[in-house]
Formats: sequence, C-alpha cells, structure tokens
Amino acid sequence: MSDVSVQLYAFAVCMLAGALGGVLYEGASLVRFFTGNRAARAAADAVFFLLCVPLFAAAGAIFCLPSFRVYMLAAFGAGFGLYRKSLHRIVAFFALKLYNKYRSGSKKKNSRAVCAK
Repeated sequence: MSDVSVQLYAFAVCMLAGALGGVLYEGASLVRFFTGNRAARAAADAVFFLLCVPLFAAAGAIFCLPSFRVYMLAAFGAGFGLYRKSLHRIVAFFALKLYNKYRSGSKKKNSRAVCAK
C-alpha cells in the first residue's frame, strides 16, 4: 500500500473508534443523568476518558496502524463528534417518541381508572 492509502485507512479506523467512543459516552451519560452529585459526574467522565485510551490503542493494534500521528487523534475526535451530532440525536429522538407514546397510553388508562373509583 502507498503511504497515502495507509493514512486514509488509519484515519477511517480512528473515526470508527471515535464513534465507538461515543457509544461508551452513552454509558457515562446515563450515570450523569441519574446522579446529581458532582463527584459522581466527574468520576463518570474520568472513567469514560480512561476507557477511550485502551479503545484507541486496541484499534491501533487490531488494525495494525502505523505509529501514533496527530491526525489519528483528530480523527478519533471527529468520529466522536459525528456520533454525538448525528446518531446520538437520532437515538434520542426515537427514545423520546417511545417514551411519549408510553406515557400517553399509560396516562389515559390511569386517569380513567382513578376517575372511575
């Protein structure tokens, strides 16, 4: 492979790893959502960043990427940003739709049962 194709391959792999980092961030977001404690939120963020380092290293080892380059870290960040701006919003939109559907269905049933008593 030529040097340019290796760099494009590494860039694509690092973007994919960044998107997987976005999936990891969903777990940290759940912890942040359910805890109001600042220390727990900071710990969730620290665990997220500590898990991103092995993810980045594993992607480099599995896909036999060349030694570390700055563009690889930028690609990881770009993949994470793309996940947060696109797929995260799509998942959140459909989760909200399902939640609203559930709440509207359960609200009608409960209000009739309460009024009937």
